[in-house]
Amino acid sequence: AMTSSEAVGLGLTTLAAVAVIPIDQRIAVWMRDSAQHRHRSLDRVFTGGRLFGSPGSIGLGAALWAGGELTKDNAMANDGVRSLEAVAAASIVTILVKRIVGRASPSANTSDARNFSLGRGFGGGGSYQSFPSGHATAAFAFASAVTARVSNRSSAQASWLGPLLYGAATLTGVSRMYDGSHWFSDVVMGAGIGTVTGLLLVRHFDHRP
Repeated sequence: AMTSSEAVGLGLTTLAAVAVIPIDQRIAVWMRDSAQHRHRSLDRVFTGGRLFGSPGSIGLGAALWAGGELTKDNAMANDGVRSLEAVAAASIVTILVKRIVGRASPSANTSDARNFSLGRGFGGGGSYQSFPSGHATAAFAFASAVTARVSNRSSAQASWLGPLLYGAATLTGVSRMYDGSHWFSDVVMGAGIGTVTGLLLVRHFDHRP
């Protein structure tokens, strides 16, 4: 079951996502103008961020699991398993919310960040499944699950790995806005769902007898 701190974290994330909707359009316009002055090196950075979210979160989780199995490193193998479970569970939640909320993405309607329609995401296609960001969800689910696993073994290792993974996940979120695929609030909500899911799954499975 979700702890009170996890519930509060998800609730605060939801409130934050709702609170930033009024500035979504301004951020999207600024991101669009920035994207019009693209630099090859910047494009590579944001492409890397997008790929970290998908398919990177699944590929890295699978690599950890396979590497642990091959080297008989149970901790590494379980890191991979927990991260894959977190990405899968968080993605299921996000996909369901996307379809229920039915929000138009910036690529579908750049002039209206409040374009929501209940249930439209079930039949409106990807252009109306903007909220939350699936890439951000997956990236933060992977980052939180692996960081939580590592911190249970070594706080020193987690002290540098955590910022690295969460930084990569943040880059994933920014890349989705840079590409014009998501609003800022989409990314905030995806980050919250992914983070809480990763923490919840690691706590639940790793503390069972």
